[in-house]
Amino acid sequence: MNEKFHNSIKKAGEEISLTNAERVQMRRTLHSYMEMKPLRTSASAPVMTFGWLFTMRPVAAVLVLAVFVSSAGVSYASENALPGDVLYPIKIRVNEPVKGALAVSASAKTAWAMDVAGERVKEAATLAAEGRLNTKTQDELQVDFERHARQATVAMEENASSSPEVSGEAAVRFEAQLTEYENVLAQIGAAKDVDVVVLTSSVKSERERVAAVRARAESRIASTGKDQAAAERMGIAARAHLDTSVRLARAVSKSLSASSAELVAAQLEDASSTISAGETFAEREAIPDARGAFRKAISATEKLGVFLQTSSDIHARTGLVVGEPRKSKPGKKNEGRDDSQAVRAAATMNVSATSSTTTPPVETDTNVDVRKRGGDEQGIQQETEDRDEKTLPVSVPVHLGL
Repeated sequence: MNEKFHNSIKKAGEEISLTNAERVQMRRTLHSYMEMKPLRTSASAPVMTFGWLFTMRPVAAVLVLAVFVSSAGVSYASENALPGDVLYPIKIRVNEPVKGALAVSASAKTAWAMDVAGERVKEAATLAAEGRLNTKTQDELQVDFERHARQATVAMEENASSSPEVSGEAAVRFEAQLTEYENVLAQIGAAKDVDVVVLTSSVKSERERVAAVRARAESRIASTGKDQAAAERMGIAARAHLDTSVRLARAVSKSLSASSAELVAAQLEDASSTISAGETFAEREAIPDARGAFRKAISATEKLGVFLQTSSDIHARTGLVVGEPRKSKPGKKNEGRDDSQAVRAAATMNVSATSSTTTPPVETDTNVDVRKRGGDEQGIQQETEDRDEKTLPVSVPVHLGL
């Protein structure tokens, strides 16, 4: 592991080359971080500057940058960087390779490849929402997405023979993620009049490839008598993913409208109820039914996670927020969003690992609007029958297969 880590840092040092403009921007970023997080020491302490950083040899400089990347402020900035941002090279040439080098087990490597593949699609969606996704950038993101998606798929295939329950769970998660990324891309591309057909088609192809891997893993589970082991693993995973989705929903509540927050809360309750049903099946030794319930819950929470993360990123970069669902009756207008209502709705998301409350599933597809705070002139024009507002419609995944 140490050798892989060292090689990743060394390779990054050989490849990274900042332009003069990027060096200036990097200095500004570091100095801004220093001002935001000053050292708590005496007034007579010597003042440190970062000029020496840019005179060091590449490998040494990258090692120092890796330290900064691990700090809270710079790490957050680089993790959320997009193509064209100053910190983006650090994200893809340092952060991601280091994480990959630290992923030792087969399942960890699969999860890492899935995360990187999803990140490329999320970056494309966010750039599209900003109106700066050009053909060159889209092609580059697509190539990197396909490379990591296939790396994840190959890892699942290789692990399917010895541990089909592990591969099966990973495939369920990845298939659900790609399904929602496909929907998000299509919706944002249409709203912003950006051609993302090729990238969307690529995501669809990889999703179908993963679905085939999942089917083979499930067949292998049944033929090797590993139903119970698979059900137990998926039950634990379903609870973990549910808890993660609850925390995420609370964290990004301000990027949702009150109605969207209520829909999210209802979907989380549905997922919790499905998990409870799976546990009941397991107690009755109806193992295939238990595994099916857990699989549905995992798929639901993964789709919801993609929606929440993408919405949050778009909100952070553009100020766009998920607005109220469109009114079905003609003549009535959307009254806008109320942040306090959204926060209160998100605060009701008290789903826990022991929750078994049943909420009636939402049965109607709903389109929601991502809108600019205050409706200023930088919003996105979207004509509707009863109003002329600046909106970016994005589908909340109401149908989660529950």
